[in-house]
Order: sequence, then structure tokens, then C-alpha cells
Amino acid sequence: MSSWFSQLSSTVSNITGVGSTVESIRTVADTVKDGQYYTPLDEKDLDWTCASGSSTENQVFYVTTKTGGFAFVQLIYSSIGIWNPTISFTCRFYDPATKTNAFKNINQAYQFELSEDRRSVKTEFFNITLDPTQSTYKVQITHPDLVVSLEFTRIDKGFKVGEGRTYLGGGDLNSAAGFVSHKFWPRATAKGTFIVDKVLHEVEGDGMFIHAIQGMQPQLIASNWNFCNFQGTDASLSMMQFQTTKQYGAVNINQGSIVLREKLISVSVENHVELLDLVKDEETEYDIPQKIKLTWKGKTIKESEDEEPKDVSVVMIVSVKNLIDKIDVLNEIPWFLKKLVQRFVVKPYIYQWLDKATAEITVGDEKVEVEGQCFQELVFVSGF
Repeated sequence: MSSWFSQLSSTVSNITGVGSTVESIRTVADTVKDGQYYTPLDEKDLDWTCASGSSTENQVFYVTTKTGGFAFVQLIYSSIGIWNPTISFTCRFYDPATKTNAFKNINQAYQFELSEDRRSVKTEFFNITLDPTQSTYKVQITHPDLVVSLEFTRIDKGFKVGEGRTYLGGGDLNSAAGFVSHKFWPRATAKGTFIVDKVLHEVEGDGMFIHAIQGMQPQLIASNWNFCNFQGTDASLSMMQFQTTKQYGAVNINQGSIVLREKLISVSVENHVELLDLVKDEETEYDIPQKIKLTWKGKTIKESEDEEPKDVSVVMIVSVKNLIDKIDVLNEIPWFLKKLVQRFVVKPYIYQWLDKATAEITVGDEKVEVEGQCFQELVFVSGF
């Protein structure tokens, strides 16, 4: 989440570097070779790259708890610090049962020690360890304001779409001006503890994991983002969509997944987010939806060469009533940088909701309804 903006606190160089002509893009869907949008993760996909230049890399662990709460922890590595890379982490912990709603955004000293295989990392306060089978993460945070111990075990398989990258201003890693990369575990079991403001919370629930890289400054990539993480007893749904800036054609790039009965059955790109019943937020001047309609459309994943994939579709309309946070991103960065970026960025804000929802899932001739908790994030980034 905040990794999309963490680079703003590191530098404002090239912030006006937007051309007047429309540049080419090559989306994740364009990198697919066999017509199946599902691509398995290879042994290097979860490695930390720590790329140089204008890039930010992060891993985020989402937990939807069995008691109706929600949490995430995120470690961020930004390589475009003025002198050294910037290391930070964010945490959201929301528990309606105890009326706890906390958000932490913490900078760390420059310490980023990778394991030999580059899949585990140790920082000043935040440690992530991936086991040799690449199926279980252990996350440890030890900070005066926050202590976390979390075990995160993948259910079924992870995925990427094609190469897992969208290229902006070029067709591959060598020619592009920048890129965006996402690798997913759409469903996991999560268990552990959070100590927030000196209060211990036991946590158990359904998880989702994303490893993301932004190979250029975020305000040059997208004007807005939509993210959905739905977790129910028998299904989980994910959807991530961003609209490229006008320089890159204002194109919506979407990728989503459907897990049914603990099995990843479909990865799709022909998905859609529709914001309904818009009401202007007088504080931010953004039009905010009262309902969000999400649709997935794709095919089942082929398990063998002779298998005929089935049509898959999902419709979910969520009444967004439970706003758990509205984050003014510029409040998270130093004052003098805030004044500089305000000239070029249309007040970046993050809206986060957690609401009950029902998904209507159709696989071939089978139709099922699944109830669950839906975390949604709507991000306004840039006016470029």
C-alpha cells in the first residue's frame, strides 16, 4: 500500500519528467505465451531483487481474522533514497471486538541483510524468513510500538500473470522506462500474535501475500489503484487494478484470482471495477463510491494438455460502509518534500474499507454463493 508513495519521501528528482506524447506499454496480459493467464511461480520469483534506480520493492502479508478483524504487515525497500536506500514498514491492525484500529508507519535504520538465497531478510525491526519449500513465511517485528509474530502458510499454489510484469515505455526489461511487478499467494493460513500499544491480540485467519516491485516513481506509473481481497469460508477472491498515467495511455490494467474450496481455479485479466453512487468527499474533493461492483471473467486453469477449460465468472457488489482508514499520504512525508510534490501530485489519498459481502461464483454450469469479508483499497495517486 504505502510503498506506492514511499519513494516520495526519498526524492523529488524527475517528478516532472512526463512527456507530452503517449508512450507504449506492454501489460502482464501481453506477456502471456500459451493463452493461460495463470503462470506458476518459479524458484526465483520470491527473491528480493533490491534493484537500483527509481525502484521500490515490498512484501505485504494480509490477514482476515476469524473474529471479523483485519491486519497487514508490509516491509518496504526503496532504492532511490538521497544517500542510501530507505527501509520502512507499515502495519494495520483492526479488531472491532476490542475496538482497536491502529496504523503504524515506521522508518528503520539502513540495515537490509539478505539470506544467501535472497528469500529471507533481516532489518532493524522486521525479519522475514521463507522456508526451503517456499510454502511458509515467518514474520517477526520487534519495535517499541509494535511486536508481531506471524506464521503464513500457502494454500495450493501461488501465481503471476505471464512474466509478472507490466512494462511502461518499452517492451522488455532492457528497453522500458520502468515496470510494475506482482507475484501472489491468493490464499494462506495465518496464525500468530500482535502486540499493539502494549495490548496482546491472538490472530488466526485467512491470508494473502503479495511481492511487488515498482521500477519507477509511483506518480509516473498510475493515476489510481483499486485492490480487493475477499476471504470466505469456501473461497477467496483477489483483484488488483491500476490505471496508467496519461503519458502511458490511461489504460486500466487488471489481474485477479479465484480460489474455490482451497484450490486456485482461475487467474483472469478480463475483470472490472465499477464505482457506484459516488459522493464527493469535501475534505479531499474526490468522488467516493457508496457501492463497488467487481466482476471477474476467465477460464479455469488447465491441469492437463487435453483438459478443456471451463468458463468462470464472479459478480460481487459491496456496500462500502465500514471505512477503517483514510490516509493523507502527504502527511506521511517531510514538510519540505510535501510542498514540492503538492505542485505535481493531486493530493494522494488512500481509502480502506472492510465490509461483509457475498460473491456469486459460476464455474461452467455450477453456481455457488459465498459470504465473507472484503477488504478494499481505493488509491488516488497522480493527475499526470
